[in-house]
Amino acid sequence: MRLGPQTFKMLEDIPRRVIRRGKPIIANGDDCNIAHFLISGSAKCRRSRDLYETHDLLSPLEFLAYETYRSSVVAMTECRIISCSKPMFRSLLDAENNLTWPLSRQIASDIVIRRSHTHEYC
Repeated sequence: MRLGPQTFKMLEDIPRRVIRRGKPIIANGDDCNIAHFLISGSAKCRRSRDLYETHDLLSPLEFLAYETYRSSVVAMTECRIISCSKPMFRSLLDAENNLTWPLSRQIASDIVIRRSHTHEYC
C-alpha cells in the first residue's frame, strides 16, 4: 500500500525515526496498533521477502488484519520512518472516503486467510 503526497502532507508534523541498515523496523510480536511508513530507504519482510520502497506502508496486510505483527521487517538501507497510531491512520483514510477503512480491513483479512497456508502475507 503506497500513500500519496496529500496523505504524507497530513503526516508532516509527526517526528521521523532513522533506522540503520540491518536493524529491525518491525519485530515479530510487535503490536499492530502502530502503522509504519517508509519515508526514504528500502526494507524487506523476512517472512515473505516483500520489498518496501519510499512511501510504502510496511506490512500492510498484517497491520490491517491482525492484533500483532507476525513477521519482521528489516532495513535494507538506512531508512526514515514515520509511525502513527491505528486511529490516526484510519482518520487519514477516512478523510478521502469513509468506506476505505472497513473495505481495506476486509480485503486484508480475506487475503491473509487465503494465503495462510503459505505464510506469505506481509
